[in-house]
This record gives sequence, C-alpha cells and structure tokens, in this order.
Amino acid sequence: MRVPDVPDPLPDPRVHTWPAGDPIVRCHHISMGATEFNASNVSRRFRPVTRGGDVASTLYAADLPHGALSETVFHDVPVEGLGRRIQRKALVPIVRSTIIPKRALQLVELHGAGLRRLRVTHGELIETNSRQYPRTAAWGQALYNHADFDGLIWRSRQFNDSFALMLWGDRVDRFAELEADPDIASLPLYAGAGFDEVQQLADDCGITVVG
Repeated sequence: MRVPDVPDPLPDPRVHTWPAGDPIVRCHHISMGATEFNASNVSRRFRPVTRGGDVASTLYAADLPHGALSETVFHDVPVEGLGRRIQRKALVPIVRSTIIPKRALQLVELHGAGLRRLRVTHGELIETNSRQYPRTAAWGQALYNHADFDGLIWRSRQFNDSFALMLWGDRVDRFAELEADPDIASLPLYAGAGFDEVQQLADDCGITVVG
C-alpha cells in the first residue's frame, strides 16, 4: 500500500494531551540514557525530520511495556512466514526504561478521529512497510512544521492494544521536562525478569526466541 501525499493545505491536526506524570515506556540501547534522544538521520516511520538543515532528534516509546517491546525488539518480525523469530543475542545491549514527563505533552493524534481529520487511514499511514518510510517521513516533517507540537502518537502497528509515540528533542527538554522513573530501574532484556517479559510476549504472539 502506498502512503498518500500530505494534503495541501494540511488540516489542523487533533491534539492528544499526554498528562504530566503519566509514565512513558521505551526500549533503548544500553549506551543511551533513559531520557536520551536519538540524533541520527536513520530512516524510520515519521523520521528523519529536519529544521534548518539539522536533524531533529527523536525518542520513540509507548504507553505499555508490551507496546515498547513490540515497536523495537519485535518491530521487524513479519506477521507470517519463516521469519517469525528473534535472536536472543540481539537483546544483550537492550534495556527497558520508564520515564516521566514533568509537563503535559501535546501530541498530534494519528489515531481515531485524528486520522480522519487528516484524510488518511491507519492502514495507509501506520500499516505500511519500511519501503514507504520516505513518504511517512514526509508526513512527520509536515506535522512538525505545522505547529509547535511535542510529537506524534498512534496505535502501535505491531501491538494495537498500545499507543506508540515519538517526541522531538527540540520541543521537549530531556533534562528539564523528562525524568527517569525513580521507582522503576532500567531493566535489561537479555536475562532475568526482562527476558521473561520478552519470552511471554513472544509466546503470546507465536514468535520463537532463538538461542
């Protein structure tokens, strides 16, 4: 399915307000801090976004642990076929962290009525594969340019019980406006409780963990 062009003019998006204090769950490389944004220009859904020639850093996360796992560890697992597996060794450098926003976040609503307002469907914008990332990144750029939103929120492609979200690092100050949850330590995914969580979701989804 081909992602449609961004409407011109772009309708004013609906805003999803993420309350201050509501936890955000993310999986990330152990070399990164819990609230650290990714400043690379690697293509993903809705990125890269640029401002004045510089790439806007991003932070991908979810509202639920299984959503965060689905959008990272299980992101490239196909719905069917022989590739329904992950390698356990790939979990070695990955941890799951919980972060807390200190203020309400204003996110573009890319679900429900928010999609209808933008004249695009979930299938067209969220269900498409990586070959369409340049076109979904164009949507990210247009929404970034439209107003000073803090980021985007949508139903996870891999686990639609969960919301996925992306924050922009020049709109959300990681030091002043985000903090690692002091009551929930970052959880390694290769062993112990972190791996148990990965294995449980894999079992639920019929995915094999190899090794």
